[in-house]
Formats: sequence, C-alpha cells, structure tokens
Amino acid sequence: MAEVQTIHSADRPSTLALAAAVLALVLALALVWQSAKLFQQDLAFTAVETEVSFWGRGDYQPDAKTRARVGKTLEGLLTEVPAHPGYLMLAANYHAWQAYWAESPELEYDFSRRAEAAKNAAKQSRPAHPGNRGQTTQ
Repeated sequence: MAEVQTIHSADRPSTLALAAAVLALVLALALVWQSAKLFQQDLAFTAVETEVSFWGRGDYQPDAKTRARVGKTLEGLLTEVPAHPGYLMLAANYHAWQAYWAESPELEYDFSRRAEAAKNAAKQSRPAHPGNRGQTTQ
C-alpha cells in the first residue's frame, strides 16, 4: 500500500514568508527594469555624444536629419533626467553648434541663449564645482 503523507501546517511556508518572497521578487523586478532603463539611456547618450563629438572635425558636417535626430534624443534624455550634468553639457554643445549653423541672426541668438542656459544648468547641478563657490579652476 502506498503511504499517504499528510502535510502539517508547520511544514508549509507561512503567509508572512510568502509575502516576503513576493515582495523580494517585486523589488528584484523593479531593479531589473530600472537597470534596463538606465542602460538604454546610457546607450542613447553615448551615441549622441559620439555623434556631436565628430561635428566639425575634418570635412564632417552632419545633415539636417542627423541634427534633428540628435536634438530629439537629447530632448528625450533631458525629459527623463532634467538635471543630469552630462546631458546638459551635451545640450549646450548641441545648441552652440545649432547657433553656428543658424540661417538667421534671430535663430543664432536663440540657440546661443539655449547653449548658455544649458551650460549654466549643468554647472549648477554639480554643487562641488569650483565655479559654484566663486573660485576659478586652474
């Protein structure tokens, strides 16, 4: 005859242990999601930063479509993390280039103003930056 095993309540996980396991799983999934999001943002930033770093080198001049794509990517990154100093400095560089290529003095002024604002915001987002204490860098 087959022996029937009975499960005693002491052998089953408690409700508290089950809740703790579910909470741990939810937290792990949240960390995975956040890590994937940060990784995707870092890849987008690196791609755009690399593109902008080549602007004006040698004979390379990006076309309007590339400049628009870079601007849209930067806008998305700054929407996600508005005070990220790296994103802000890249935005300053991007706007400075847009001012350089502007077809009218009004556009040039607008882009130059945006570049200066982004540079100042980047500086302010780094409280330990010597320029924020009235000192100069050497």
